[in-house]
Amino acid sequence: MLGRFYVILDDSYITPEDVKDLTFKVLRGGADVLQLRSKRWDRGTIVSVADTVYPISKDFGIPFIINDYVDIAVNYDGVHVGAGDVPYEEARRVLGENRIVGVSCYGSLPMALRMQDAGADYVAFSSPYPSPTKPDKDITSMDLIREAARVLHIPFYVIGGIDETRARELVRAGAYGVAVVSAVLRASDPEEAARRIRDAIYSSV
Repeated sequence: MLGRFYVILDDSYITPEDVKDLTFKVLRGGADVLQLRSKRWDRGTIVSVADTVYPISKDFGIPFIINDYVDIAVNYDGVHVGAGDVPYEEARRVLGENRIVGVSCYGSLPMALRMQDAGADYVAFSSPYPSPTKPDKDITSMDLIREAARVLHIPFYVIGGIDETRARELVRAGAYGVAVVSAVLRASDPEEAARRIRDAIYSSV
């Protein structure tokens, strides 16, 4: 089973030059799952950064997932896909059964149930809070989080504008875990920020 604390290395907040140091800090802080998300870098840069992060994640025993790029993800632990990306079924066909495939379901519980039935390893919902990385994102209600906890048997993460306090609220409402970006990557001490969020999650289960 995947861990509950999912950290996204987003190219809006990191550079290829600082990713190695930041990866160590995030993992020492207790991240359970690590994703590389790039909307700006070229493919060569994505691969170079992934090749830097992957051996570190392996040393920590943490899965490393690529956002969007299924053909790149075949060299790592898995892929995360959303609307407009390769469909789940194609991602699974390319990656096979032994790698992780996660799917963004935004605010749709029916979609999450379909992805669960199709074999997704986890799903992700938008959070009830505004997100600094995606200000136009959908807002998901706490009621949906509570219902998801009742009907989903695969891990589901909530993402968007989540800090230590909100992580605690979401897990207490039934979220399996949370995914964070800016609360860790923009922190003056990313390792301590990660540790505090992890503690908030696991103390609330």
